[in-house]
Amino acid sequence: MTNKLKSLESNEKFDINAQRTLLSLSHDEENIRKSYLRKTDLRVLPVIVLLYFASSLDRGNIGAASVNGLIEHLKLSSADQGNILSLFTICYIIFEAPANMLLKKTKPRYWFTFIVTAWSLSTLYLAYAPSAALFIMGRCLLGVFEAGFTPGIVAYLPYWYTREELGSRMSVFFMALPISGVIGGPIAGKLVESQILNLQRYQGIFFVEGIATTAIGILTFFIMHDYPDTAKFYTPAEKELMTHRITLDQGLASKAKISLKQSFNALLDWKIYVFSLVGFGPNHCLVLLGYFGPRILNGMGYSKTTSTYMAGIPYGCGIVTMLVAIRFINRVKLYKFFIICIPANLLGACLTAFASNPKLRLFGLCLIGAATCPVTPVGLTWMSTNAGSVSKRMISTAIFTSITGLAGFFSPYIFTSKYAPEYKLGHTFNIVMLALSLLSALFLTYYFKRENARRDANPVDVSHLSLEELQAMNDRNPMFRYKL
Repeated sequence: MTNKLKSLESNEKFDINAQRTLLSLSHDEENIRKSYLRKTDLRVLPVIVLLYFASSLDRGNIGAASVNGLIEHLKLSSADQGNILSLFTICYIIFEAPANMLLKKTKPRYWFTFIVTAWSLSTLYLAYAPSAALFIMGRCLLGVFEAGFTPGIVAYLPYWYTREELGSRMSVFFMALPISGVIGGPIAGKLVESQILNLQRYQGIFFVEGIATTAIGILTFFIMHDYPDTAKFYTPAEKELMTHRITLDQGLASKAKISLKQSFNALLDWKIYVFSLVGFGPNHCLVLLGYFGPRILNGMGYSKTTSTYMAGIPYGCGIVTMLVAIRFINRVKLYKFFIICIPANLLGACLTAFASNPKLRLFGLCLIGAATCPVTPVGLTWMSTNAGSVSKRMISTAIFTSITGLAGFFSPYIFTSKYAPEYKLGHTFNIVMLALSLLSALFLTYYFKRENARRDANPVDVSHLSLEELQAMNDRNPMFRYKL
């Protein structure tokens, strides 16, 4: 097997039958695969979950701060309240694509250590920002440094896993989001009840969480691994099988280069923009829960402190549904998650927006959490596995997260205090975007089924092309089949 694999990775012409043979493993090879996957999971997944926890905590604590004295202490106008979130989003979006390019030009361990430490120090600065303008500047810095994280990790995970192995690992990564929501609410609630260094209640949130995540950033340098082909914890047989399987699947990240041609291939691919519409609705729900959860709950009649604690309840529902989804993500077609979750999301959004009973509105918010958390990683997985190569995936991920991130630009201006307590405009926008996401998912499903059937019915002779030439064609490779 090894010699054949090396032949396929050389300049010899590509033989699709040889590839199919190599991707089907013998009993011994399957045992080796399970062994190296266990090692990979134990060394890669805990690190990225910890980092995502830090990211979610530092990004989402603005919601708790807003209902615990931030607006009053800094005398924030409605425009200031919108700018704090929207300018963060603009900086985040602008720097996403350049950040993913920088990730490819440096080792992941160095890159993630730098950005996590930098955004954590920005959070710490927010505790002491003396004016609205300087506070907004601090949030802009937070956006600049966090821009490289989520798209970077979405690009980093396929360094270690094939397309078939990626879905469940992406869901494990996103588990950190509802976990941070569940833990972050009580933490913030406890912090606002405590008198920390004679700081204002909201300042204590930024101070303690900034210190904690700075420590996580420094720790990253010592616990993160760069590439599978340079990792030291595999046996020779495990490393050989792993790197060859990933090479045949979409190529090794350590060997791939982002060219201008590949960048344009991603920028001109209409499917990436439809994928972005698919992800926009669920991402807007995350913005709603993370940034405005305490504010919405406060508008239902709960006190500020109680709202801060209760903001974790919808995330708790999300943890339960994510645990269920992880068991099925490798067995069920990805598009089915959207057909199930987004209608449930729509029901929850309608209850939150239009129900008169506070308990029914709270149930709607919990339904949003339960439906949003499992479907969010599925959107990123679905997009990245259909990119076709490492290079295109790096750029496509940045485009996807940039467009879905626009949810954080629009929402701050329709969830300001002047629309309290009902926030009807913001909830209506949420419902419309969820409906658009569902329609976009159905359209992509139809297109992928039709295109796969067309390629099956019209086989193309690619024996004159090498593996590298076929991988450079991305998803236009005649042998590529879109993952449903």
